[in-house]
Amino acid sequence: METKLLRAHLRNPQSRTAIISEFCKDKVVLDLGCVNHDVENVNSEGWLHKSIIDVASETLGVDYLVKEVEILRQRGFQVMWGDVNKPLKTDRQFDVIVVGHLIEHLSNFEGLMNNLNRLLLPGGVALICTPSPFFREQYFYSALKNDILVNPEHTCWIDPVTLDQLSRRFGFETSEVRWIKEKWYLSQTVFNGKGQSLDILAQHWTYHHPRTLLEKIASPGLAAIFRMLVQPDRRLRLQKRYGSDLERYLYMRFKGVFVDAWWWLRRSVIPTSDINRHEVFMSVLKRSGSSAQSELTK
Repeated sequence: METKLLRAHLRNPQSRTAIISEFCKDKVVLDLGCVNHDVENVNSEGWLHKSIIDVASETLGVDYLVKEVEILRQRGFQVMWGDVNKPLKTDRQFDVIVVGHLIEHLSNFEGLMNNLNRLLLPGGVALICTPSPFFREQYFYSALKNDILVNPEHTCWIDPVTLDQLSRRFGFETSEVRWIKEKWYLSQTVFNGKGQSLDILAQHWTYHHPRTLLEKIASPGLAAIFRMLVQPDRRLRLQKRYGSDLERYLYMRFKGVFVDAWWWLRRSVIPTSDINRHEVFMSVLKRSGSSAQSELTK
């Protein structure tokens, strides 16, 4: 892969929604892994499948979770069950195939790549989104905590260069690498430990010890600031997510302000680059020149 592909969009990261809007607008789209862990994501602004539906001319979702697929179908979504490691039970072809935060869950890649080859129309694109192993917060969490914080369902790390090499073995090549704006911050995870633990899948904290005296003193003031400054819709979402633990969450975020300040000073003397700033990337794959020519001559 040419270095310029890696660097082209490093200084202007985008939201996944913006990238989806660009590539999927008025297209027929296949979304692999549409549930995104939890069927309740249907109510989330960040649910990628809804972003696709909003701009595409037609969208078919596929997921391995049987119960969740059935719930989405009952709610009117055009989805089907499927295992991307095996031939998917559809003969349709698509302008765009979205593989959002799925490839890092697989135990092998051949089935997925064969499905892309079979189901992608000539001239179509596959959008593969996955975490970058070179994200600086990921490294420094391990350095500070002597621990690894990673989704327990992940089986591998893939970067844009290795993804390009993998893709070339199945007749694809990388035409663009886009970097995603959304990311997590060290101050949101550094408190994971004996006192409280983070469920990465649910993005929910569990507290194992009673509140300290300082937390009890600070909590009423933080709750008052929360009510005054946070927009009502976001306030309701946080109250629903954290329930009776909301004050504990607010106190932890308050401590996180000091972590942010310390981390800003610390990283100012540690060599990093633009490529270390982004948690997630999205590779845009097209058929390689020889494969595209073969498709045209069939």
